[in-house]
Amino acid sequence: MKKFKVLLIGLYNSKALGVRYLSSVLQQAGHEVDIIYFKDFNSLNASSPTEREYELLLEQIRKSAPDMIGLSVMSSFYIEVAKEMSRRIRQTFSETPFIWGGVYATLIPDESLEYCDYLMRGECEEAILELVEAFQGQRAFTNVANLTFRQKQITSSSTVANSSTVASSASEIITNDLRPLTAHLDTIPFPDMGGNNMVHITGDKVNCCDPQVSSISYEMSASRGCPYVCSYCSSLNMKRLYKGKGPFVRQRSVQNTMEELLMAKSKMKNLRMVWFWDEIFADDEEWVQEFVTAYKKEINLPFNIWGHPLKIKKNIMDMLVDAGLHQIVVGLQHGSPRIRKEIYFRPETDEQIIEMSKVLSEAKVPEVIFDLILDSPFESVEDLEMTYHLCMKLHKPFKLQMHGLHFLPGTDIEKVAVRKGVLSWEDLKKQQNRPIEEQYRSFLWWTHTGSHEDRERAYWKIMIYLTQFGWTSRMMPVFQRDLFKRKPELMNILRTSANGWNLMRRASRKALMKLGLT
Repeated sequence: MKKFKVLLIGLYNSKALGVRYLSSVLQQAGHEVDIIYFKDFNSLNASSPTEREYELLLEQIRKSAPDMIGLSVMSSFYIEVAKEMSRRIRQTFSETPFIWGGVYATLIPDESLEYCDYLMRGECEEAILELVEAFQGQRAFTNVANLTFRQKQITSSSTVANSSTVASSASEIITNDLRPLTAHLDTIPFPDMGGNNMVHITGDKVNCCDPQVSSISYEMSASRGCPYVCSYCSSLNMKRLYKGKGPFVRQRSVQNTMEELLMAKSKMKNLRMVWFWDEIFADDEEWVQEFVTAYKKEINLPFNIWGHPLKIKKNIMDMLVDAGLHQIVVGLQHGSPRIRKEIYFRPETDEQIIEMSKVLSEAKVPEVIFDLILDSPFESVEDLEMTYHLCMKLHKPFKLQMHGLHFLPGTDIEKVAVRKGVLSWEDLKKQQNRPIEEQYRSFLWWTHTGSHEDRERAYWKIMIYLTQFGWTSRMMPVFQRDLFKRKPELMNILRTSANGWNLMRRASRKALMKLGLT
């Protein structure tokens, strides 16, 4: 039988873990795989592909001559790019099956199927092998787990003058059942890295290499799944899809995690940093103890993790810092208990958040970053004021990352917005289908125009931002709300200060991005 060749495309992600995992699984089964990493991710200067980059993409597909093309569509931030790319690929390679996969495709399957021939939902390391078997004629497409596709139906619908029956074709969407989740993650091969089967298209150029190898940071996950159900995150609906199909949160063994890191270390001569992209890094004491012992001995590099206010434990943090923990990012999301509980489905209290910050401070984690989701249609001026007062109580040092709320398609936050009457479904669609440049536009939360309430919102956002700096937080009592009302010119002083600090941070972040550190 002719060897089957698959081309996989990672969009706005040159490290694309999902694509790399699928590539390894396919190659392990004896299939041939090419990978195209198309466009780099840069939230500071997001841009749509140029005509030249689209031309280079089509040229590389011709050169690969695949039997199947797969596109990973993870985020709605670049959905318009994904649609345009898909239109060009299907128009140019109409005889080659074109498949969408990823979180967006999983949560919005019917709409996604308008832009591809087949769609794979959920975790597909095993299911993609079944799909290849179907294309090779070894199984029916209706027997491919995780697959959604249109099946043509032939119906006898009318009779013409010569009494012959005219057959008309229609189609129905077939959605196959999801395969149970892989319980033992150690059975999945490591993500593909360093082969000569990869190209990187960005900046109007093609680089015939794996961009991961030349980076100084390695990204990986030691687990899959999240125990929480935040309304703005896809995890909640993924959990619903996989209900009854095995444990949602799964942890790799320390040995398997170390083996992948050692592989990366052997291939990446400039490796300086490890990023763990687990939804929440492990808080099991036995696992962490084994991890830190092995990590210090075999890897011994700074590493970054994600945490949750209810998962931060003193003994765990002490061990991780001793092993090289450099940065932890923890989502606070808002200082208003109402927003956290009713809108974002977050269970933690102010007291638990403050205690968590104390643990991180006492553990001397070098860099603590707290995420806040502000600038949403749900919050009032009073909610922002609560966020300011909470930030003033947090133990230093810490940095704040302030984001606007994005309504990810298929998440519960959409339903909350419509149910509370703050946005319609039409409004949501307009927001989600904006060009990528608008999706990542500068977060100008320190500006203020319009009504008195607009100015007050801007004022409190500036105050929130400045709480992370030691010298400004000591001056905060001077800038209380009553003084702001009496002396509006203070707004210009505070805005100038916040703007300056933000520009400095953005410049620093941009420099780190060029070095591959963020």
